[in-house]
Amino acid sequence: MRSTVSGDALGAALLDAAAGDRGLHFIERDDGLIEAMDASVYFSKQFHWPDTEARAIKGLSGRVLDVGAGAGRHSLVLQNRGCDVVALDVSPGAVQVCQQRGVHHTFLGTVFDLLETGVEPFDALILMGNNLALLQSPAKARGVFDAMRELLLPGGVIVGTLRDPYLTDDPDHLAYHESNRAAGRPPGQVRLRFRHRRVATEWFNLLFLSPEELAELAARSSWEIIDVTRPDPMYLAMLRPV
Repeated sequence: MRSTVSGDALGAALLDAAAGDRGLHFIERDDGLIEAMDASVYFSKQFHWPDTEARAIKGLSGRVLDVGAGAGRHSLVLQNRGCDVVALDVSPGAVQVCQQRGVHHTFLGTVFDLLETGVEPFDALILMGNNLALLQSPAKARGVFDAMRELLLPGGVIVGTLRDPYLTDDPDHLAYHESNRAAGRPPGQVRLRFRHRRVATEWFNLLFLSPEELAELAARSSWEIIDVTRPDPMYLAMLRPV
């Protein structure tokens, strides 16, 4: 039996989907829960987006950094609207797909890596598709907030979406919350990895928060939420440094 190999599983799924395949991949949580995902969501047209995502990019202009760009669906809409967009992702495959689809400016790496390049700052950073969870954990959130502050022009904002972890009655998720509480972690902190065929990414953390928890965590790093829209478990938040 061949073993799993470490690599860019999400990027491989996106490349498959860009070539006409389903791009079927899996999200594996560290408690053993596995969920199947179709990569088509990363390529969806704007009229298929959740209302929160469509509303998030409305009115944005100037220079925009798309953090965790995936296949570039938000970058392309903003670019076509005249914004100067940089699509950032840690997945080489995702960056390749963005380039194939016509995103003019891409960056492979994290916001920390981009900051080290001396890049021209941005009017807005967007973190769509739950990417506000890239704060990772309370311990790492301050560093992420600090890096994003340095990437913004004065008056710049973060616009992102995030799922409220408490709006669920799924027993697997509720049990995971309790396990986190017992270990002294926030209920919505999740450790997972992507899998595609025989390839799996390294394990990484995401941090899902209620709007109130996000506001509290942001305040510790001298940020504030200036707008929240929550029509469903996925809510939209706009933040600015103070």
